Amino acid sequence: MTAQKFSTLAVCANISKSKLDELKKEFHTVHYHPDAKIPDEILKDIDIWFTRYLGFPANVKSLEQIPKTRLLQLTSAGANVALTNPVLHEKGAHNQISVCSASGIHTMSIPQYIIAQIVNLYMKHQIQFHLCRTNAHWPTRQDIQQDLPASGTNLSSLPLYGKTAGLLGYGHIARETARLLKAFNVTVIAANSNGSKRVDDGYIIPGTGDIDGSIPSAYYSTNDKASFKEFLSKSDILIASLPSTPQTQWLLKKEHFEHLPKGAVFINVGRGNLAKSEDIIAALDSPYGLEGAALDVTDPEPLPDGHPLFTHPKVIITPHTSGDFVGSFDAGADVLLAQVRRLRAGQPLMNLVDPQKGY
Repeated sequence: MTAQKFSTLAVCANISKSKLDELKKEFHTVHYHPDAKIPDEILKDIDIWFTRYLGFPANVKSLEQIPKTRLLQLTSAGANVALTNPVLHEKGAHNQISVCSASGIHTMSIPQYIIAQIVNLYMKHQIQFHLCRTNAHWPTRQDIQQDLPASGTNLSSLPLYGKTAGLLGYGHIARETARLLKAFNVTVIAANSNGSKRVDDGYIIPGTGDIDGSIPSAYYSTNDKASFKEFLSKSDILIASLPSTPQTQWLLKKEHFEHLPKGAVFINVGRGNLAKSEDIIAALDSPYGLEGAALDVTDPEPLPDGHPLFTHPKVIITPHTSGDFVGSFDAGADVLLAQVRRLRAGQPLMNLVDPQKGY
């Protein structure tokens, strides 16, 4: 495909001047509206959109308004919100418009968040931070022990060495997490829908990830009850990075947490509707349950004021910020530039979202 066919870009995200200048060299016309307020009269001319997770702006109400649009490139790894736009459910929409995520850029932030929270939970940092910040006083070991739950939790830290991390979902985030965990001598296993290894053909930042999927020592299937149970039974550290789809909603139930080894920790950076809060709390409060949980996403989200997860001594809550990093929208624009060059060369797009699967 020629460059003239994809010459007009709409940018609905706040990017740096240098990145905007780079885009202007690639496109004949760039409409820069970080507030997502695109004038109605230019909608008909836009070939490609670069938007935040919401997708098309509010004034795009029908496919007729955007007859030239061929690509909606998101800044986010998740596409579930953008896909709810009625425009994308009109007849012919998915034949005309490709929706692509920015999956791959968040290897710059979320994997290090995961590692940090595993270490925090293993070192009981959530208790120590709380006592120091609240009391402005040097806590004794007895102070810390008194603040720990009465379910056999010990003040002594846990070593990562020799543990097994079960990665629930093995996309870009999980692959980079797996690479980092190997430095701690952690055994890595993975579970996906079919239980098989696959090559990562999406957007990859050089030096990150596990392109050929060779790091996990074993793969398991979430669609096979026995296989999924075996995966959970081996996971000292359960790390979920799944998107929100009909297949993943409430995938983890009370009985699944019971399959985990005693003293396991749970990290969720995917979507909150993977597991109900009451099931997580039950697992945390069980004498044979979770040692701790770090949740960047929750059920519901946001958590209502006074929710017991906020103050649970085994829990670290962050308000869905693990994916935020300085320059994230510029990194998303790098994905956009790579996509456009593929379009113009007639090559397949990366990170193409399947509207039926939701990712």
